[in-house]
Amino acid sequence: MKNNSSVNISSTSRYSTIWLMVGAFLCYTGMYAVRKSFLAGQYSELDFYGFDYKTVLVISQVLGYMLSKFVGIKMVSEMKPEFRTKYLISLVTFGMLMLLLFAFLPNNLKPLAMFFNGLPLGMIFGLVLSYIEGRKNTELLAAALSATFIFSTGFVKTVGLWLMQWFNVGEFIMPFLTALLFFPVFLASIKMLNKEQVRTQEDLDQRTERVPMNSKERMRFLREHGMVFIGLVVVYVLLTVVRDFRDNFIVEFWAELGADGKPELVTLTEIPVAIIVLIIAAFGVLIKDNKKAFQWGIYLSIACCFTIILVTWMFEKQAISPVWWMIINGIGLYLPYILFHCMIFERFLALLRFKGNVGFLFYTADALGYTGSVGVLLFKEFSNTKVTWVNFLTDLTQFSGIVMLLVCVLTLFLLRIKIKKSPELRVKLNS
Repeated sequence: MKNNSSVNISSTSRYSTIWLMVGAFLCYTGMYAVRKSFLAGQYSELDFYGFDYKTVLVISQVLGYMLSKFVGIKMVSEMKPEFRTKYLISLVTFGMLMLLLFAFLPNNLKPLAMFFNGLPLGMIFGLVLSYIEGRKNTELLAAALSATFIFSTGFVKTVGLWLMQWFNVGEFIMPFLTALLFFPVFLASIKMLNKEQVRTQEDLDQRTERVPMNSKERMRFLREHGMVFIGLVVVYVLLTVVRDFRDNFIVEFWAELGADGKPELVTLTEIPVAIIVLIIAAFGVLIKDNKKAFQWGIYLSIACCFTIILVTWMFEKQAISPVWWMIINGIGLYLPYILFHCMIFERFLALLRFKGNVGFLFYTADALGYTGSVGVLLFKEFSNTKVTWVNFLTDLTQFSGIVMLLVCVLTLFLLRIKIKKSPELRVKLNS
């Protein structure tokens, strides 16, 4: 009888994990259809008062998305569970309506529609993450959520390209129609997430209780752990800048590399990236010790920094093909980026035994990350540089890789000093 009970509990736990993984993946994929589908268009026949039209659209949306991240520092970190569903549906619906406006507004007002499209969407990740953080298998759950960063962003753009090529859908209505196709899946995914909200006692014992953080709690965290957190934020900001630039203009990169008119490449080259990155990230669930898991996350990030520097140099020397460069460079960028979502921030909070939520850490880093992303876009567009999209990406990748490598090493050193000088933290780690 006892053994049957144990089997039933284990089976229920596995079912709950799979349910949450699928729900998180589909929910964020639905959001990506609202945010990323417009990137399938090139808008090459237009300009905006002398500036590249697509770049202006991207900057407009990212500005809204960036502001959303700053709002999310307070809103997401203080969000109570009973309000999640209402906010998820409302925010995504508003973003879709802005895509509808984008289709019909005059060309000079379309960037305004994209600004308001991005404005609500930056808070979706934190709301979805709040369902899965603080669990004994958060790495596995967050890996499923993070799969959308790699696979879904390419998939929704591929759907947009198919709509234009196979059904002669115009560039401006394509984003709304793509989002509309994914919206029923988005609604179903919210029901899936709400079905598995409760954390077990084992979750609480291993990862600490996750609760809303008011302004006093946020300031206390920064006072006590700010030095190490700043190092993590710097790395995350640079990863966001490079990953976002690569993602926003991947259609242009492939066009320059001679693969224009092959929409399947946008998805197919991202599939091996997604598989490799997510398998590695999901294995973090096997490391029970929070300190060791956090350190391994940083070690892997260091290895990835070295890899993207080396493989980009090889691509510039024509030692590897564009396809291999995009795949290996994608792995080197996405693995540490996803480790921050799956392991690094999650285990950092857990090893500190700090009662709060990962949403605050993410939204502080994300707000600054997208500020950096906007800065890079503005520099690329307004500096009068004649560098091609591909060359700009290679330069950005190598510079960021070197800085991230140095900051990762420094962060590990600062954490070691912090633990050594804090008897209270040593007690927490040994308890």
